[in-house]
Order: sequence, then C-alpha cells, then structure tokens
Amino acid sequence: MANSQIVRERKVAGGDDSRDLQGGARGTVVGDVMGDITPWRVLRDGQFEALYDEYYAKWRGFWNPQHKSYKTERSRLISPLTAMAVDLTSAEIIEAVLGREYFIDLPDDVGDNENDDVDAARKLLVQDLKNEGFIDEFASTVLNGCLYGTGITKIQILTKVVKTPTQVKTEDGTPEVVVTEQEVVSIKPVAIEPGSFVYDPSVANIDDMSGCAHEFMLPLTTLRKRQAEGVYYNDFVVMPSNARRLAQNRGDTEEGNLRKQGEAAFITEYYGLLSTRHMLQAQAEGNGVTVDEQIIADIPENDMTEVICTIANETHLLRVIENPLLTGERLMLSYQHEVVPGRFPGRGVCEKAANVQRAMDAEMRARIDGLAWSNLPMFAFDLTRMPPGSNMNAWPGKGWGTRGNPSEVIQEFKVSGPDQNSYVHMQELERMGQQATGAMDSQGLRSGMRDETATGSALAASSFIKRSKRTMFNIEGYMGKLVRRVLRLKMQFEPQRYPQDYEFQVRGSLGMMAREIEQQFMVNIASVLGPDSPAMMPLLIGIFEHSSSPVKSDVLKALKAIAEKKPTPEEEAAKKAQLAAPVAELAKTKAETVKLQAEGGLKIEQAEKTSIEAQILDNNKDLERIGVVIELEENDIQRGNLEVQQKDLVLKGKALELQRKALDKKPSA
Repeated sequence: MANSQIVRERKVAGGDDSRDLQGGARGTVVGDVMGDITPWRVLRDGQFEALYDEYYAKWRGFWNPQHKSYKTERSRLISPLTAMAVDLTSAEIIEAVLGREYFIDLPDDVGDNENDDVDAARKLLVQDLKNEGFIDEFASTVLNGCLYGTGITKIQILTKVVKTPTQVKTEDGTPEVVVTEQEVVSIKPVAIEPGSFVYDPSVANIDDMSGCAHEFMLPLTTLRKRQAEGVYYNDFVVMPSNARRLAQNRGDTEEGNLRKQGEAAFITEYYGLLSTRHMLQAQAEGNGVTVDEQIIADIPENDMTEVICTIANETHLLRVIENPLLTGERLMLSYQHEVVPGRFPGRGVCEKAANVQRAMDAEMRARIDGLAWSNLPMFAFDLTRMPPGSNMNAWPGKGWGTRGNPSEVIQEFKVSGPDQNSYVHMQELERMGQQATGAMDSQGLRSGMRDETATGSALAASSFIKRSKRTMFNIEGYMGKLVRRVLRLKMQFEPQRYPQDYEFQVRGSLGMMAREIEQQFMVNIASVLGPDSPAMMPLLIGIFEHSSSPVKSDVLKALKAIAEKKPTPEEEAAKKAQLAAPVAELAKTKAETVKLQAEGGLKIEQAEKTSIEAQILDNNKDLERIGVVIELEENDIQRGNLEVQQKDLVLKGKALELQRKALDKKPSA
C-alpha cells in the first residue's frame, strides 16, 4: 500500500482537476486527509458561505447586489447597526478579559506546597504572550466570534533566531556593539477566520472531532525557504495555486471580490487523527529512509495517532509529524459567542442583528430613493406642441421653445416626499437591534481601566458580564484550555525558563473577578479586627493568595515568615511584662467601675425612696380633697332633705286648713 496510487473523487479548492496526485506513502496520507476535508468544506460552504459574506459586508459597510431589498432599489446605504454592535461587544469582551496587567492567574494544585514555581511561570508567560502578539491575536479571535459566532485559535510552534545587540569592550577598551544570535522556540496562538477552517461536522467539540484543518495561502518564497531549511520535504517543487478559499470571496473593495494573491500555494494544515501505519511510512519516505515492514505489520490496523499534517495544493504532502504536546491535547481551540446546542458553529452578534439590519437597510434605502423622486425637478410636456428633437433634460438656465403658451405646454410634475413615519420606524428598528445584540448600555463601562485597580476594573465590567455571562463563561473555558496548552509547551520546549510543574489551574477574567469579591470580603473583616488579633495574619495571607498582584509571591513569603517566626525567651518575657501592666490597669479599672456602679445604685435607691414619699404625700392630699368633696356633697344632701321636710310641713298645714274650713261650713245638728 505504501507505493500505491491514491484514487479518489477529484474536487480540489481551485477547481483544477488536471494535476496528478502524489504517489507512494505520502500520497496515501494526502488521500486519507483530503478524502475527509473535501466533503467537510463543501458542507461548510453550502451552509455558511452566503451568510459569512453578508455578515462581513454589513460590518465593513460594503454594498453587494445580492443584498438588495427589491429589484428597483438604487440606494447603496448600509446601516451602521451591525458594525456598532460588533465593535462595542468585542471591545467590552477585550476590556473585561485584558483590562488588567496580569489577565490570567495560575494557582498551584492543592497537594503542591511550592507555589513560587507557578507564580514565576505566570509572570513569564504573560510577558512572553504579550511579546509574541497575543493581545492582537486574542482581539482578532474575539472579533471573529462576534462576526461569525465562533472564535478559533491554533497554537503555532515556530523556531526563530533572535538577534540581541550587546555592548562589549575590545582589548584597547573601546566600546563595541556585538549582535548575538540565539535560536528560540516561539509558541504563538494565531487567530483563524471560520471561513478558513474546515471541521468534522459530526461533533460540536474540536477535541472530539476526528480532525480539522486550517486552509490558507502561503507565499512560495516562504514555502521554499522552509523546504531548504528541512522543515518541509524538499524532493519536489510546489507550483502556484489558483485555489479560492471562502475568506477570499469577501473582498476589500466594492468592485471586486477575488483578490490577487501572487505566487502562493494553497496550504491545508490538518490537525487530527491519522493511521499510525500511514504516518510512519510517509515520514520514512519523506526523510529518504526505509522502514522495517515487520514494524509496520505489528502496528494494529485501526491504531490512530494525533498528527499535524501539512499539504500543498491538496496534492503534495509537505510534512506529517506527531502532535508535539506530550499530553496529546490538540493544538486547535475554539469558543462560541453563544452556544448552539449540538453544533460547532456558534451564534454571533451579526446573526442576532441580521433581520433588523435588513429591515433597517430597506427602510433607509427606500427613504433615500423617495427623496430622489421628490427633491429633483421633473416636468410633463405636451409633445405635440414641443419642437421636434427637443432636449428634455433640465438644468439651471435651460430654456425650451414651445408652440403656444409655455404654461399650457410645460407643467412641473411633483412627487410627494417619503413618509414621515419612516423616522419613527428607524428609531424603533435601532432599539430592536440594541435589544437583539445586547449592545445598548455599553456607556456604563468606564475607560482607562488599566491604570486602576483590578477590583475597579472588575466592577466597571460587571454590567457587561451580567449581560453576556454565557459568552464570558465560554471565553473563560477557552482561555483555560489555551493557557494550559501554551504553558505546557513552554515547559516542554523551554525547561530552563519554565518550571516542570504540570499540575496547576488556570483562572481567567471571571475566576479572578469572583476571587476579588471574596478578597474584598476578607478586607472588610480585617478592618474590624485589631492588629494583635490572632486572625489577622491568616486573613492577610488569604487576601494575597487571592490576589493577582505582580508582587504576590514576595509578599506571601514575608507574611509566612512573620507567621512562622518563634519568639526568643527574652521576647516572651518582655511580651509578658508588656501584657502585665495592661492586665493590672484593667483590674483597677474594673474595681473602680464596680465602686461607681455601687454608688450609683445607692443614689438610685435614694432617689426612688424620695420619689415614693412624694407620691404618698400626693396621694394623701388627693384623699383629703376627696373627703372635703364628700362632706360638701353630704351637706348638700342634708339641705335637700330639710327642704323636702319643709315642703311636707307646708302641705300638711294646707291640708289642716282645708279640713278646718270644711268643718266650719257643715251645719250643726
């Protein structure tokens, strides 16, 4: 099989099916890889090519005939709604993640008591990432995530020569500048546009895919230089390619889409599983060595190896190597701006704003087209009364000759202007677009956070994180995988600079913000404790263990040294003497306090007695007043009784008088 010609259905990216495939074991590998990549690419283009083109055009403000709302549309205006939402969202994500000097933290594992190694690695890693352009690549990855829904990064391993000028003195003492060269391994994350990424569509996670590939154009000068250096196989000549990749269909001008690419080869860089047999045979053939057939036969037929495979023009194998990371983790990562369950492509800002953007463009263009009809002068003519061959175009100072009264021959033709409600429509569409994308309250995020504390930056970014927590969780997981794999490669290829500690954690923006909240809680507790409190030192150590400060390790060393320091007998005696005086003073103060409390109690009892006596006197006076009132009431009653008796006597006297008169009138017998 090593020398057999691969026969497969031809469908290369450039559409040129006349080129011969590479033979031998390397041709077998090309057939294995491209047999999967080609159908994956066709599926991707069918699903997303038109959408990606539209998203890119809306963001850049490029007009495309396919984006017309109706056939007779003439205006080419494009609403800035999508561009604003993408720019604001990407800026907020970058500020939330990179808005501090140390944007990652590497706490050591629980069982490892040596924390200094990982802390030093954190400082060195952040410095190396910044020097190798990670900030720009991360910004590009986030921008791709906002535009297309998926941000993709590959970890590139390159060997480069670093030239460092140093000043030395010659034998006669004259200073001289000498340039020293040093070969270093560069571990650099590189952002990949989704239109240049081909993936296994059967699963949603890159690590679970059978493979994926980055397709790009590589100048022939760079390719042949790498062949000369032995990086790529050099026993064949790579010709220029006319292949078209999806990203090239989005031109930088309105006039053309396909850009001139010069003398370049179409490169397919495959990351995934490959038959171990085919890999070993291709490596041996590329390096010009023979491999023992018995060794190949002893390898199980279904045994697969994680490889990085580079193919030129889909026909020639440039290199196939085993995954250089010892842990076997794939050097290709991604995050989804918003996860679509069960699918690898995510949902980005452009997708959320697409419908509102189309409606906004249609409204704006219809209004502008309507203004063209209403603003420009138009005339209606009686052609039977106009001279033959008259030029009907109008301009200032133009004159027309007519057969009869011009007011009867020529009449201005007016078209009413656009509907005034279109202003309200556009405002409502803008509001709907802000609701759809979540980019409506970005003004709450203050600027200049790199000059403030990490806690201040976290608080300022909190409003965005609350809005986009799903996205931030996705980025947190992406950053964790990326930093872990980059650092392990650094430990593997630069052991003299990085400690060999493979057990560590990674905390990004959300993890550090959560720890800063806990740190603030401990600071509040420490503020109510005295400096001599036994809990003060553990709190201080905990505060700095949760910190991302650049002097974290130095402060922790000093605090632990203070906490572990044992006092001498003299220091203990002096401390006891110092404590004895406050204790005696405390006892004296306590006795005085008891005396004052007793005296105060006596005074209180005397005051209560006086109060009771005064109350008794008041009660006696009240009783006397009540007795006088009762006596007066009894006198009134007695007077009433006497008056009644007097009335009875008067009545009785009147009755006796009547009886006497009656007796006087009676005749005598």
